[in-house]
Amino acid sequence: MKQPKSAAAVVLIRKRPHLEVFWMKRSPQLAFQGGFYAFPGGQLDPSEDDRICAARELLEEVGVRMDPASLMDIGRWITPAFAPRRFDTRFFMTECPAGEEARIMTEEHDLGEWIRPADALAKWNEGQILAANPVTETLKCLAENRPLPWAHEESPTAIEMRAGIVLVPVKTPTLPPATHTNCYVVGGDEVVVIDPASPYEEEQALLDRALEKKKIQEIWLTHLHRDHVSGANHLKEKRGVKIAAHPITKKDLQGFIEVDRTFEENETLDLKGKPGWTLRVLHTPGHARGHVCIFEERNGSLITGDLMAGLGTVVIDPPEGHMATYLNSLRKMLALDVTALFPAHGPVMANAKARIQEYIDHRTMRETKILKAWEDGARSTTEIVKQVYTDVAPEMWSLAERSITAHLEKLREEKQI
Repeated sequence: MKQPKSAAAVVLIRKRPHLEVFWMKRSPQLAFQGGFYAFPGGQLDPSEDDRICAARELLEEVGVRMDPASLMDIGRWITPAFAPRRFDTRFFMTECPAGEEARIMTEEHDLGEWIRPADALAKWNEGQILAANPVTETLKCLAENRPLPWAHEESPTAIEMRAGIVLVPVKTPTLPPATHTNCYVVGGDEVVVIDPASPYEEEQALLDRALEKKKIQEIWLTHLHRDHVSGANHLKEKRGVKIAAHPITKKDLQGFIEVDRTFEENETLDLKGKPGWTLRVLHTPGHARGHVCIFEERNGSLITGDLMAGLGTVVIDPPEGHMATYLNSLRKMLALDVTALFPAHGPVMANAKARIQEYIDHRTMRETKILKAWEDGARSTTEIVKQVYTDVAPEMWSLAERSITAHLEKLREEKQI
């Protein structure tokens, strides 16, 4: 597990006459939370005090000068362990000094604005924007006039990424660099649990605690792989709920997990509550024959399973995996009104359509290089991987060779080789 780097952030407020907070939309190109809304802040320089860092970031990012000693400490958040980049962030609050004007100062941000906390929360509740827990929790405190600091010291175990879409990362025996699989809990008082993944008792207990006050309508599985389904039997027995999956997945899991009901293509489920959720099940084979994605239609959230990954890569491993089918599934998801991607591994991703297109373009680029290596005389996957996967560590080449096999299978089907 990567150790988090020290960082500091500032909640800048003003009263004109109502309380407003200054927030910014991070550029979609940023590796950490690209496209998310956030407060000014950044990583500490070597030997830098967190208050000094907070004041420096405030000046560099929004042009506001502030005495570091005047910053009020309102707590600390640590990025959860499943994320590829982690920060231990000290949060401060301060009122914008008279004569200072907050505005965007760097290319790292696309937008900056003053907004009432309740209005900011409304945008988040309606699925218009993405923001991390420290931002939404601060906004809730300010909107509801709850006391600060919240003095949060631990990494959250259940992360509400959009209203009623909660990510519970659990440790699983998955492929590196990932260490966790994201279980998603969708709904209000009544929920659907998607991919209760962990075989480990302590992780199953963690998920049990997150679901303690919820009525579970059903357990949904995206596909057959053990790092997605291994907690399903425990949850089924503990809460007395049924498991649903694609018919192919039901057959593949026979003897390991008893699936009670099979999905129909394009079936929908409405979950009551505020704001309400409509889940559509879409068959998206390619990584696995029975793979499905879950699309929340009201705000465009796509729970991708292993169609896409926020960390690492998606392995297409024949005969279960099929490259042409996988690319068709990506194109099928690209046609949806999708706004954010909720992958099974790694963080949630904004700028969804561009991300899906990047996946298609990347696979197309790999295939072009594989075809060139073949035309140059390379015939074995061992020869091809050395020429094509020069940007991948050699210890990962065995997995890359499986994807090469899938690409070669596709090229033969298309009579290109």
